Amino acid sequence: MWIIDYSLAVPRQKNPRRSLPVAPSRARWTPELYAAVAEGERRALRPHLDRGEEGAIAAAEAASLRAAELMSAALVREPPPSSIACSKGCAACCVSKVVVVAPEVIRIADHLRRSLDPDALAALAARVRAADDRTRGLSRRERALAGVPCPLLVDDACSIHEVRPLLCRGWTSLDAEACARHFADPDGAPVPQAHAPAYELASAVLAGLGRAAEDAGRDGALLELVAALRVAIERPTAAARWLARLPVFATARDREGPAPT
Repeated sequence: MWIIDYSLAVPRQKNPRRSLPVAPSRARWTPELYAAVAEGERRALRPHLDRGEEGAIAAAEAASLRAAELMSAALVREPPPSSIACSKGCAACCVSKVVVVAPEVIRIADHLRRSLDPDALAALAARVRAADDRTRGLSRRERALAGVPCPLLVDDACSIHEVRPLLCRGWTSLDAEACARHFADPDGAPVPQAHAPAYELASAVLAGLGRAAEDAGRDGALLELVAALRVAIERPTAAARWLARLPVFATARDREGPAPT
């Protein structure tokens, strides 16, 4: 399945407003439409990033809302052969490596500091450190085989569901049992079927958010979630340093990119 690359973009338009890319109602999503989404998000999210940490958080929130909107449209335009199977308490895929960009991590860290008391935040920080120590530098396959659960899970549910990363939002399995089999035995069980347009659209929005950061002179590289979250939690000035164009998330950079579907 095609993956959005930051270098893919349609020509800039005079009107910076976003809209669902125009296509016949029965048309399938194509690489060109995904690229149009990425470019539209790049232009729409860029102004947020002139407003400091608040703007970075707003950019990540706007990207998340846009991804949800596009995914809903994709379900209508290209409905899957069966319903989406993901539900609360189904955490089989939460051993996967997840990539993010800095505004997403800044938003998650801000949410955690606002919603957790000091003891709970300290306990989470310890789980993040432990998970990072066990997974640092692992490939996607190695990470799946290691089976290390996301430190943000609580009772098999995502504790940051409302601010979860774009790619977590985009993973939409059509078979929960197939997910459980695959993530229990990544080499032996096939990858479960998913609603591919949802994941590709989330990847496109992620690309647009990263490119908007780059246009603002900030680091828009893909980061591994756990390593980046460790930085953001352990260094309260991480957002300010990122905004000051310092390489605060350099140790969390990922080299593989979004997973193919």
